[in-house]
Amino acid sequence: FSDEHAKGILESSPISYLKAAQLRGTLFQDNCDNKAISSVFTEFYVNHTEPLAVLRQYKKRGQWCLGELLNGHEFLAIFPITVGLESY
Repeated sequence: FSDEHAKGILESSPISYLKAAQLRGTLFQDNCDNKAISSVFTEFYVNHTEPLAVLRQYKKRGQWCLGELLNGHEFLAIFPITVGLESY
């Protein structure tokens, strides 16, 4: 689902940095070797020390599927939703 809809969702975002974000990871790139699976390159370079410490705990339990969080990137998770009788 994500690989089919991510580009259109980001392009339709009213948030300028998301419109321009580049999809990264093995879900979107054929020759990706950086251990990312589903992320966007937002060019926001923030300190990920605390979230990465928590993430290590999930990884130890095998409960993480989005890959690595690289500098300047944010994880991308997209889910189908149902509103009334329509699916999006």
